[in-house]
Amino acid sequence: MLTPRIIADMRAGDECADPDHPGLRVRRTNAARVFFYRYRASDGALREIKLGEFGPMTLAEARKALGRFKLERERGVDPQLQKQQVRTEARRKREAEKLASYTVERLVEDFIAEKLSKQKRGAEGARLLRRDLLPNLGDRAAAGITRRELQDEVIRPMLKRAPRGGTYLLSRIRCAYAHAAEQGRIPDDFVFPTLGIKGAPQVRRKRAFTDAELATFIRWLPRSPYSRTVRDALALVLFTGCRSGEVVAALWRDIDLERAVWTIRETKNGEPHAVMLPGQAVELLKARRALHDVFVFPSPMGEQHVGQKALGLAQYEARKETKDEPRADPIEVAWTVHDLRRTAATGLAKLGCPRVVQDRILNHVDGSVSAIYDRHRYDAEARVWLQNWADYLEALTANKVVSLRAA
Repeated sequence: MLTPRIIADMRAGDECADPDHPGLRVRRTNAARVFFYRYRASDGALREIKLGEFGPMTLAEARKALGRFKLERERGVDPQLQKQQVRTEARRKREAEKLASYTVERLVEDFIAEKLSKQKRGAEGARLLRRDLLPNLGDRAAAGITRRELQDEVIRPMLKRAPRGGTYLLSRIRCAYAHAAEQGRIPDDFVFPTLGIKGAPQVRRKRAFTDAELATFIRWLPRSPYSRTVRDALALVLFTGCRSGEVVAALWRDIDLERAVWTIRETKNGEPHAVMLPGQAVELLKARRALHDVFVFPSPMGEQHVGQKALGLAQYEARKETKDEPRADPIEVAWTVHDLRRTAATGLAKLGCPRVVQDRILNHVDGSVSAIYDRHRYDAEARVWLQNWADYLEALTANKVVSLRAA
């Protein structure tokens, strides 16, 4: 017969049964002596369930607990399965509470801190998420947002107001949910609310200035309502064919005015780009040299360069017109700042610049087999053609405008 003395004298690894109470057993581990009930389930499997530890639980209490479990079995309840079900339900409840507390705001802020903050252009995505998503759905559970809610309350109004901005916002929301899923913060089987929502159709712009528009624009630019910073930045885009974001971020440390070379360290394709500056661009830069020690286009807001958006906003303001005030911009057909880069590329092509030199000037990566073997940098050729282009732009302000083809 099992007694408290026998249990007290057990050594680690020992296991004893209680002959008078079939199914009751006690096992000695390194840490404690444990009572458990061993039984054979209806499916024939041998199972056991812990009753308690000897000390806090007496032998008599263990026998009473055994009796309760046996009574449950007689009623058709499997104690071990019931215990597992209770644990599973408790786990589901905890997970549900965790999901309910993980809001859209937390999902967005985690994504911004862990992803967007490390990206060169992540600030714009963070701004849109905080401005257009969080005020509407920020306090909702991230795993509780439906596609209809996201589309009706956030994406559709944004697409009507700003199609490109709405499409970009949709992509940032999609990435934020993907990041949360990767980190295990939302269920693996959760269907993203962005699934099935389409952004605005992507229209590839083809706008390039005609010769007449170029002549008009060049004559108007010095007396335009633009600030000096905007005027000079637009002119530099037109002279070099560089991206406006690269132009406004230019640093004096990267510009060698004597050699007429501007090195852009951070570019869209990740490859450093040496811009062969034409004489007109060098003169423009020399005139700005005394404005700031670090930035070519310093911002009036502090120690930083002017934002790329400043160019677009200035251009937008100049194109506005009202009943009382006509449009300041003399170009009839709508245009964007990036159209100036396309205009430069188009003008170079019309002047006869070879495509390989155009790619060198625009810093486009050529993935062809020929490019793999052709390691020539085309610096001299780029300098010649950019100077030809700048000279032609200067000639457009003459009284007699000659077409590019004729030139």
